[in-house]
Amino acid sequence: MSRLMFVLSGEHKTLPAAEVEAAIKAERKSFKLVEQLDQLLVLETKANPEILALRLAMCREICYHLCTSGATEEEILEAVGSSDIVDLIPHGKTFAVRIERVKRSSPSIDTIELSKKVAGMIAEAVDFKVDLANPQLELLGILTGDHCAFGITAAVVDRKQFTRRRPTARPAFHPGTLKPVLARCMVNLARTPRGGTFLDPFCGVGGILLEAGIIGAKLVGVDIDEGMINGARTNLESMGIQDFQLLVGDARRLSALEVDAVATDPPYGRQSSTAGTKLEELYREALPSIAGVLKRRGYLCITSPAELELEELAVGAGLVKVEQHEQRVHRSLTRQIYVFRKK
Repeated sequence: MSRLMFVLSGEHKTLPAAEVEAAIKAERKSFKLVEQLDQLLVLETKANPEILALRLAMCREICYHLCTSGATEEEILEAVGSSDIVDLIPHGKTFAVRIERVKRSSPSIDTIELSKKVAGMIAEAVDFKVDLANPQLELLGILTGDHCAFGITAAVVDRKQFTRRRPTARPAFHPGTLKPVLARCMVNLARTPRGGTFLDPFCGVGGILLEAGIIGAKLVGVDIDEGMINGARTNLESMGIQDFQLLVGDARRLSALEVDAVATDPPYGRQSSTAGTKLEELYREALPSIAGVLKRRGYLCITSPAELELEELAVGAGLVKVEQHEQRVHRSLTRQIYVFRKK
């Protein structure tokens, strides 16, 4: 097993780490927690870092972890010097050292000067050449709290892709659409397997479907509004996604389906989107319907407003809560993000 260091985005307190762990499980790999620091997660796993980087949204980089030390210059140099770095860098490779800080960690350390000292120490110890312009390998140090973790960069997450796919840039737009980063995170929280069948029973114009399709899932989208279904089709086709089925239908009465994973963002009771159904009634009737099409031990990731407690409603549907996250959307709305597993 490799020891991987995940540099997290920090845009939410719990979601980034949960997304990493869920994505590994979606790849049918196990993991063992080594350590968790502010915006940093170290796991032992056989998961492929390059594949994970293509899946993840709330992660910046994935590295092969070398060492974690205290955050003084002496401790950092000693830890890097005592690590397995000589064995991990192939002979003759060029390299560069980059050190970043999480928030305001270790403000007394000059990261540029420390990077030079680490690079000089490595170059002196072995026959490696420093190349800041175009290195073949990069050593990344993260100052976080009272610690510094070092790793060799294995894969970088293309975070700019989510900005390019922002809802307002799509041909079909609806103001209630989730931002792509959260949509992708939910797809991962649902443990969506590549090549598996993914359902969004409140698909709207297809924001969550889009993210599931990009990672290689077979898509099924359902919405009660035909206009939304037409918008979803336009958006999926605009991204070149072809393996999808879109249905005008009611999430409370889903047709005969069998899916591997479900992620969805119901419309929180807006009358135009729920055919006049009250909020609690909508969830109470939709959860058993969703559970009915989900494979045994499959996962559902679903949002709700904070005032609605879904755990009790889900029990009767044969769903067990795995995790729950809270996200403040704006002053008058706090969103709950639940992950349930079918028994």
